[in-house]
Amino acid sequence: MSIRAIIWDMEGVILLNTQSSILACIAKRLNIPVEQLPTGFDETFMNRVDLGEFTQEDAWDHMLDELGLPRSNKVELDKFFYEDFYIDRELVTDICAYHKQFKTALLSNYSDALRPMLSGPWRMDGAFDEIIISCEVRMIKPDPAIYRYALQQLGTAPQETIFIDDRQVNITGAQALGMHAFQYTGRAEMNRKIKEIIAPEK
Repeated sequence: MSIRAIIWDMEGVILLNTQSSILACIAKRLNIPVEQLPTGFDETFMNRVDLGEFTQEDAWDHMLDELGLPRSNKVELDKFFYEDFYIDRELVTDICAYHKQFKTALLSNYSDALRPMLSGPWRMDGAFDEIIISCEVRMIKPDPAIYRYALQQLGTAPQETIFIDDRQVNITGAQALGMHAFQYTGRAEMNRKIKEIIAPEK
């Protein structure tokens, strides 16, 4: 079955940060040791944020409360998305090139902060047919339901679709549905793997 669509993850693939990790960016913003952050970076709560049960502002409040820091620090945290992240524009150029031949989609576990950024500094005109954000559809990877939703929006079968993500757990979830999925490690390797899937050696 021929490939008809390619789906990309956002953070850790297209969206990169200026420090060694997201936690390092937040720690720098709050002027605290990065080791102190896990107490305020509750993964279970953040999953609920990505599910749309809470907003990004709620997430900052929760983190600051857990760390025992005043909520006035949100002024500094609000700069996080604008100053600590950047789009890999060379990768976006690659995606736009693939878009000429295949349907393309963005599938991201993210809070309500993402959509406004995609309309502003993270804008990627001409890259995607579909933009699917977990908080808007109330599903998160690796729940099979969100992959099925993405396939439905694209109108493709799993065997016709490539999925690219930086987290192995999300790759495993997509593969379980029959999608061609691999972990993102860089543009060159990504392009090589896409070519292998599109035109496998006889």
